[in-house]
Amino acid sequence: MACQSQPNGAASSCSSTPATPPVMPTFADGQPPIHISDAVVTKVGELLAEENDPNLRLRIFVTGGGCSGFQYGFSFDDTAKEDDLEVERGAIKVLVDAMSLQYLAGAEIDYEDSLAGSRFVIRNPNATSTCGCGSSFSV
Repeated sequence: MACQSQPNGAASSCSSTPATPPVMPTFADGQPPIHISDAVVTKVGELLAEENDPNLRLRIFVTGGGCSGFQYGFSFDDTAKEDDLEVERGAIKVLVDAMSLQYLAGAEIDYEDSLAGSRFVIRNPNATSTCGCGSSFSV
């Protein structure tokens, strides 16, 4: 249900029209929907070895918030959902839900370990601007 508040304290108006389900992007033959670097495969492989659970996969997702409107998130998940895209790269599997994939299609997922610190980095061709923190973007 979508609701919209009215100016001057008037009652809000709501519509019961369901939200349109996300559309899974299509890709040219042979093109991966997201690019996973060797550094990600190595680091996630190390983290998964520490967890000692062969069913865990890296989930990459987009949520509302952050400095620029959207932010990236990473977690481990042992269950794929119906709308998930699963990308296998080396010894790891990566899950991306359909809603997040709309924003991540064509993105490169990398891992950097430098004097400034260690972090996952997303180079996203869909982002029109990013925040200095590197984990927030807008489209």
